[in-house]
This record gives sequence, C-alpha cells and structure tokens, in this order.
Amino acid sequence: MPTISTLATGLAGAIGSCYHGPSNSLYFVEYGGKLSRYDFVRQPDTVLVSGTRTLKGTWLMDLDTGAMTSNMAAADIWWEQIDTVKRRMVPRAGARIAYLGTMTLAQFTLLGTAQLQALSYGTAPIVGDNNAGNQLTAGAVFAVRTNGGNFAKVRVTTYGYDIKLNIRTYRLKPAYQVLGTGYSEPEDVEVSVVGSNAYITERGGRLLRVALNTAVPPNRSAAVVVTSGMQAPHQISLHEDRGLAYVVEYANPGHLVRVHLASGAKSHVAFGLDRAIGLLVSGDHKYAFVAEQAAAGGRVRRIELDTGAIENVIGGFTAPFMMAFNDASESAILLAERDPANRVALIDLGVRPVASRVVASGVPVRPSSVALVGGTKLLVCSDTVLSSVDLAESLLTGSGPLLLGIGHVPVDRITGGYADTTADPAYFFQVKDCPFGGTLPLMFNHERARLMGAVYYKVFIDGVETQAPWGDYRWSTATNRFEYVAVLPDAAGFYGVRKAGELWYNAWLGLARDTGDLSNGMHQVAVRIYNAAKAQILTLGQTTSVNLMIDNTLPSAAISSIVHNGTPVGTCGIVTTGPDKFRFEISAFDPQQHLLSWSLVALWGDNKSATVASDSYAAHVTPGKQWAGVSGMVPAGSWAATVPGDPTSKRCAHTFMLHVWSRTINGYSYIHYGSAHKSITIMLP
Repeated sequence: MPTISTLATGLAGAIGSCYHGPSNSLYFVEYGGKLSRYDFVRQPDTVLVSGTRTLKGTWLMDLDTGAMTSNMAAADIWWEQIDTVKRRMVPRAGARIAYLGTMTLAQFTLLGTAQLQALSYGTAPIVGDNNAGNQLTAGAVFAVRTNGGNFAKVRVTTYGYDIKLNIRTYRLKPAYQVLGTGYSEPEDVEVSVVGSNAYITERGGRLLRVALNTAVPPNRSAAVVVTSGMQAPHQISLHEDRGLAYVVEYANPGHLVRVHLASGAKSHVAFGLDRAIGLLVSGDHKYAFVAEQAAAGGRVRRIELDTGAIENVIGGFTAPFMMAFNDASESAILLAERDPANRVALIDLGVRPVASRVVASGVPVRPSSVALVGGTKLLVCSDTVLSSVDLAESLLTGSGPLLLGIGHVPVDRITGGYADTTADPAYFFQVKDCPFGGTLPLMFNHERARLMGAVYYKVFIDGVETQAPWGDYRWSTATNRFEYVAVLPDAAGFYGVRKAGELWYNAWLGLARDTGDLSNGMHQVAVRIYNAAKAQILTLGQTTSVNLMIDNTLPSAAISSIVHNGTPVGTCGIVTTGPDKFRFEISAFDPQQHLLSWSLVALWGDNKSATVASDSYAAHVTPGKQWAGVSGMVPAGSWAATVPGDPTSKRCAHTFMLHVWSRTINGYSYIHYGSAHKSITIMLP
C-alpha cells in the first residue's frame, strides 16, 4: 500500500489545486474563502544565528541560539573527544547532520536555504580525528537540521580540541500559508507559468484573476473579474500564452466554456454536459477531457475543441472530481474520486480499450484534486487535509512504445531502416539517412512494460532470440555510488524488467548488442514481454519492433597521386619549379554507398593547415539514400599552396591527409572512418 503523509490539516474545504513547478509550490483554494499555498521549499523568515562561535572539546552547542550548552535536550551538535586522537561531530536530541566537504568562503556564503532543504540528513557523526582522516579541517562545511526545526550551515574556521565555527542558522516560514481571503465559495485555481497571476473560479459563476508576488495581498478585494454568468464553474484549464482559459460548469445541462482573458468574452465549446467538474485540455489544443458526475454514473468523456463533438472515454467512477495529466506525454489521467470511494484512479489512455486502475486508496475523506510530483509523489487536496502519497512505482513515462529507439534516435525517427532527426533542428543529435552498426544500445520502456504486468522480456533479431550479455551502472544506497551490474539473461533467455524505485544510469537501456555477426542489409529488432509465469503478454497497439539498415563495412580512402602542373610528383618528391598549381587523384569510397563526407587537408610547418577539397552527403541526398563518394581528380580547378602572409606555405614539407567518414552510427555517434596520407616537399620561389 502507498504511504500517505499529512502535510497540512484544519483546512476549510480544500478543493482545486495547481502545482507550480518553478516555485515547487502547490497553490489551492479552500471553499471557506481562502487562496492558499504549500511550499515544498520553504522561504527564509529570520536569521537566528550569524557569526563565528567556538565549540570547546567535549561540549554541546544549540545551533538555534549559537550558544554552548550543558542541556542535552536543547543541544544540536556535540564535539565529542573519544581520546587524544579520535574526535567526532555528533548530532544530538533529534537533530540531523549532512557533510558537504570543503568550500571556499564565497561558496559557503552562496549556500542558501533551498540547497539546505534539499540535502539528505542523517545521524552518522562526522569524523574529526586528529590525523589524515580528519573531515573537519579548515574550510570543511556541514549542515544541520536542528531539533527546533531550523536549518544551519556551518563552516570550520579553525580546527583543534576547541573548534572554531562560522555558523548561520535560518528559521523558515511555514510550508502552509494562507495568501488571500474573502473569496466566495472558490472551486479551482490555476497559476500562470511565471507565477504572476492566479485564476480562480467561484461557484457563483465568476472567473477571477488576482496578482501574486506583489505588495498587495491576493485577497478577493484585489481580484479582477475576468468573466461572470457561468453555472457553477469548476476546474480551469489555463492557456495564458493563447489568451484563453477553459472552464466546465457543474450543471445539467452544462457547458464547456472558452473564455477570452483580455475581454472576458465567453463561447460554448460543448453542450449537454452532465454535472461536469474535472477538465483537462491537451497540449496540442485539439481535445478536452471532462469528468462528469452524470446521472448515468461517473465518467470521463473527450471533446473535440474545433467541433464540440463528444465521445466516451471510460466510466464506472464514484463521484469523480478534478483531474491532472500524469506528465507532458499526456498518456494518462489522474482522477480524484470522492466519498465513499476516497481514492485516486489512473486512466491509461495508451491502451485500447482505455483502462483505469486505483493508484491510491484510503486517502483523506473527500479528495477533490491531485497533482503528481517527480513521478512517485501524489499531492491530494481533501476536505480538511492536504496529504502526500508516496507511490510504489513511478507514474511518469509509463506510456509510449515498448521499443523506444536506438541510443539517441527515437524509434519514430527511424524510417526504412535509416535514422533521420533533421526534422527537429533543435535536437542535439543531428543525423540524416544513417544506417546502424557497432554495438547498438536498444532503449526499452521498462516503466511501460512493468505497468502492463511484465516481469521479463526478450529481444529478437530477425525472429531469433539474442542473449547477449551487457551491463550498466545501478545506484547503491549502501555504498552511495553507482555500482556496475552485469546484465545476463537467465537459462531460458529472459532478461528481467527493471524494478520500480531502482536508479540506473542509463534508465531505458534494454540491451547492448554488437552487430558484427549480422550481414549488411535490413534486419528487424523486436521485443516481447512476459509475466511472472513467463507467459507472453499481448502488446496490441504497442511499438515492439523496428527495421534497421545494418552496415558493418568501413569506408576506404586513398591518395593515388599528387599532380603538379600536369605531372605526378613522386613519393616524398620535392617541387622546386613551375607554377603553384596542384591536383590530387583520390578515392573516398563507401562500399554500401553510405558515405557521409570526405575532406582532403594539407598540413605543413608549425601547425599550419588548409582544406584542399571536400564534399558531404548533404549535397547528394536522394530518395535512395545512397552516395558512394568520389574517385578521380580534385579539386575541380587546382589548389595553390601559397597562403598570403605565410612564407612557409610554399617552402616546406607538406603532408596531405584524406579523411573519410561513413554515415553509420551506433545510436550515439558516427563510428566508421578511413584515412590516407601522402607527403611531398614544396620549395617554390
């Protein structure tokens, strides 16, 4: 069962909420008339201690006051002296400590309360032995979460039996704060991306806007009425960048209402809704999902925004309320179900038919809205309680295809066996019409497989199982480092789906397979998933295979001759007379016609160089994706060694390098390269 923690109690009917990522805060409204916020990174309120203090050997210190003390119940740290060598800084009376290592004074000054709150604190003492193992030398920094609930950063100024410390202790503001009051039965709130405005629906039919982060408290008296005249408006979908907001009405019949934020003008997008409460609008602005407490039963329907056409998605819910997408993929919806269910359901939009399952039951009574943070933490606004639910597994990215791609190339950027990411010019890994070779990292959707009930998977190449051993780094909490783990299939060829909560360095890696035993040409790579009994799980509608053009052949490079003024120059020959004109007979060739580029470069003197000639596939793109290269004389005219201002350019030994790359990639980089070089000496007047 998920772990449910209480964040705040005594709320006046918490209903709609909005998690604001940039500030790591949850904004929510309380039906009793409040606009509230819960800060997961609390803001500083007061500096309790600031300056240098001396902590004598064997003494205790209260970091909330900065004073040494003999009161163990008040003390936060103890400078323990075990003997003449062994010393430890020990947290006391419920305080927790974290060692940060050595910092300059400037770095220590910049260490703020947000970083202090993000540290992992524990009870293990910090070693301060008077020998080479000492962690508390001058400049060492540690942090303490005091038994008074405050945060202190401490830097060692002088080490010794009496240790001198630079201390700064902060008292933070409460995590739960009421920001504004006076609202009339508020139902939902949405906050703009930059956090400047909050939009609030009131049951009386109004959509309000109130400024945040100003000197004026965001009370109802400071709010502006954007529009009015709606029937019990509930959840908001805000699109400030488009100047729009969408709202659903809790009425029968009710509407999906589009509101123009600048003018307040309203239009009805869909009609005939039955007590709609929850609303989500897709990122492409094509669809809205609406949760309804309909007479026929709790349900979720989808509305086409352009036409208003409505279709059923899934039903069977108990008193469904407000919703949230699982993540940016919008592959699933989280839905609060009120009493008597008192639970949170996940609607999986990535399967057909659409299915739902309970992800958190037994949440505080009358849950109204949910937000997902970090994939495994659900924030639930219930009637009088704000709670946090730690899920057993992540709900993020538990969607999409089972076969994600090869290295940096998504599966849907592989067409006809070739990789092409150039349609997305901002993507960091730009490749065009590239075949595959070398050791291929196959990216497998462990999250999705696990959600489908898979415990094992297999990989097939052209229908034949592959059982290649490989390995990856997995984080170890015991050693506090990444440990190498050999990944081997079992005797029957099954690989294990990664378990929820494990942290792997290459999170999606499912296989690292060398292509050396495969012939050049098209091959199919496929995955299949299996349950705990090793029975295959059907994967209808899932991307489980991809065709890859394999190329294991290296390109070739050759400089057959260097021609000066129409006459070949012998190997290591010396050119002393005649015009400054050279041509080169070269071959830059890829047997599979997958050449990427070639370049002929002259090198001479003190790190001097010049490009003689070059070409690339970008100038030869064809539907067939083939370019073998060049064989013949280059450049088209002639190359002159003379570089203005550089007398060595035509009076020095020259080496001509031919670099040849093919387009073959392993998913992370180009891997096939060839080169050739030839040298002569040029001593022209």
